[in-house]
Amino acid sequence: MFSIIGIVVVFGCVVAGYLMEHGNLKVLMQPAELIIILGAAIGTVLVANPLHILTKIGSGLAGAFGGSPFNKQRYMDDAIEKHGVRGRKSRVLQKPFTHETLAQGVREALKATRMK
Repeated sequence: MFSIIGIVVVFGCVVAGYLMEHGNLKVLMQPAELIIILGAAIGTVLVANPLHILTKIGSGLAGAFGGSPFNKQRYMDDAIEKHGVRGRKSRVLQKPFTHETLAQGVREALKATRMK
């Protein structure tokens, strides 16, 4: 979200500065001008940075414009891991668990269903 806000602020400032100098906006709205400006910007970044920095820039852009890693399932998994239970009636094994604790949990769950 902040990436989009930042892009809007940059474009807004460029347009405002251009209009303050009594520029004609139709001059800026030409595909050839956009290609020249974007090509110069991208070329400058490519020339000025080594490969390991460029890969970090790429992963940063992907992270900025990609989806959030925090979703409902991750939140629930973290809550279960932290508190150990999903609700009052359900019992969840604490991670990490061993084979013995898993077997014991299964036995208890089976015993509880047989009693009902």
